[in-house]
Parts: sequence; structure tokens; C-alpha cells
Amino acid sequence: MLVLGGALAALAAFLAGASGFGLGLVATPLLLLSGFSLPFVVTVNLLISLATRVSVVWRMRKWITWRRAAALVGGAVPGLWVGSVALGAVDLGGVRVAAGVVVAVAALGLAWVDRHPPKPRLRGMNLVAGFLGGVLGTTTSLTGVPPALLLARRRLGQQVFFADLAVYFVACSAVGLVILGANGQFSGSALRGFLWWLPAVLAANAAGMFVGFRLPENTFRRTTLALAFAAGIATAATA
Repeated sequence: MLVLGGALAALAAFLAGASGFGLGLVATPLLLLSGFSLPFVVTVNLLISLATRVSVVWRMRKWITWRRAAALVGGAVPGLWVGSVALGAVDLGGVRVAAGVVVAVAALGLAWVDRHPPKPRLRGMNLVAGFLGGVLGTTTSLTGVPPALLLARRRLGQQVFFADLAVYFVACSAVGLVILGANGQFSGSALRGFLWWLPAVLAANAAGMFVGFRLPENTFRRTTLALAFAAGIATAATA
């Protein structure tokens, strides 16, 4: 099972590298379907997100909009804590169903925003998106869904989209792991799996970024969303 999990994590890392988001969208339902526990999946996804996005922040630092990234992270910190409390209090089977539904709906939402022009902005949406992403991050590891929806809706350039989300992922992953550890929800088996998977995940993520910057963005975004939608439906249906 560990080998299968590594292959699925590498696939998710490749698609995330190519599209700038989607690690949790793809990895969460596929790993759950493969028999890994939700605490394992949440922990390993946060570890992978941290490991793969640090280099992206450095490489794309000149495109970062620090004010927007700070607002997203500022909203996420309390959300991560709320999600961690919820993870310890709710039925994991119900969370698995919810995770599948959230993935499928998020995939449809991201596809929808690609086809509609942005409306006038509402104040405070960066904080709201960050908070919702934080809650999802420590319950289902779908940290990037609300911010990706918001940034895609605003039609940001590809470099800015990648850069701001990378800052958000690094900060949220680090804070989320600390919160999980403080609440006794950090999975030691996920850490061991992560260390085994890390070389393949880093290589896949780098390959995804290489391809993503050279082929039409929409091709990889639609592929990621299609896989995520199918995986989300399957996760909810088999919970």
C-alpha cells in the first residue's frame, strides 16, 4: 500500500506543479480510496505541500503580492485551529463523505470561474477565503480550495497565481502541522510515508512545473479538475 500511496502522491504533486494548486484536491480522495486513514492523509498532504512549495516561493518571489498573501494566511491561522478541533470531534466516516463532496463541488466551482468574468470585489474576501481554507486544511487537507477559487475568479496572471498560492501553502502547512502536533493529531506513520515518498514527489512536482509553464494552462487546469471531480465523487460514494 505504501508503494501505491507514493505513486498517487507523485501524480498529485505533478498535477499541482503544473496547475499551481490541486495537491489536496487529487491526493485526498485517491489516498482515502486506497485505504489510508484521514489523519494520515491530512498530515502527509501538509508535509508534501510544505516541501514542494518552499522552492516555488523562492523562484517566484518577484511576483508575490505580499499584502494579499498575508491576508490569506492571516485568515487561515484561526481556521486551521477550528478545523483541528473539529477533526477530533466529528465522525471520520462523515468527514470522508464531506471531503468527497467538497472536492467535487470545488472542482465544478473552479471550472465555473474559468468561464465567467470577475464581478466587483467585496472587501475582506482574502480573509474569508483564507479562513475557509484553514478549516478545510486540518480536516480534509483541502487547504487551497477557497483561495484558488478566489484568485481564479479574479483572473490573476499565471505567475502571480502560482506565487501567492505558494506563500499561502507554505505558511498554512507549517502552522497546520504545529497545530496538529499540539492537539495530538499528527500522524507518525504519515511522516514515515512522507520521507519514503519525498524524492518521487519532489521530482514529480518539478516535472509538473516544467511542463506547466510550457503548455497551455487551461489544458492542465481542466485535467486536474476532471480527475479531482471523479475522485471526489468516488470517495463520497464509497465511504
